[in-house]
Amino acid sequence: MRNVSIKDQWESLPFSSCLSRIAGCWILLLGMVSATGSLADPTPYLPHAPYEAPAYVPPPPPVSKVHLTDNQDGTLTEGNGLMWTRKDSYADWGRCLNWHESEAYVKQLKTGGHTDWRMPTVIELYSIYDDTLKNVFAWDHDPKNPLHLDPLFADGAAYWYWSGEIEDTDLTDCCAYSFYFVKGFTNVRRFSACANGGVRAVRQAR
Repeated sequence: MRNVSIKDQWESLPFSSCLSRIAGCWILLLGMVSATGSLADPTPYLPHAPYEAPAYVPPPPPVSKVHLTDNQDGTLTEGNGLMWTRKDSYADWGRCLNWHESEAYVKQLKTGGHTDWRMPTVIELYSIYDDTLKNVFAWDHDPKNPLHLDPLFADGAAYWYWSGEIEDTDLTDCCAYSFYFVKGFTNVRRFSACANGGVRAVRQAR
C-alpha cells in the first residue's frame, strides 16, 4: 500500500470537497504548516543578528552669536559696529546706580578717548546677551547667578543694566526699561531702583 503524504492529500482534494468539509481542510492545512514551518516557503526560520545601535555622536557645541573685538583701550567693538565699555558702572565705581546716576555716569565717560558715550537701547543690550555662555563675574561672584556675557567684559559687573528708554507715565518716579543678564529678559523699573544694577555705555563705532 502506497504511503500518501499530507501534501499529496491536500493537492488531490477537490475544491468542492474542500468546501463541504471545511474542518478537514483546516486540519490538513495546519498539518502542512506544522510539517514545513510555512505554507508558502518551507525554508526553516533563520534568526537575524542582534540589532546594534550606531555609536552616539554628541552634537556640536552651540555657536555664539556675539562677536567682540578687544581694542586694548578699555573698549570692545561688536560685529554690528557698536562699541561698548569693557567695564560697566558697577565694575568701575564698585556700587549700583539708579537711572539718573547712570545717565550722569555715561555723560562724563572718556573711555578709549571717546566722549560720545550714551545709554544703550534694550535691543542693543540684547545684542550682547549670549545664551551660549555662562560666566561668574558679577560683583558678588554668585555661582548660582552666572551672567550670559562674553568674558572679554570686565569682572565685577552688574546683574542688570539700565537702557535709555523710558516709560511714558504721569508718575514722578517712573520708569525706564532694563535688561537682566542672568535670565535674558526686560524689566520696567522705577528710576530710583538700584540694587545689583548699573549701566554699560555704548557708542556707534562706525
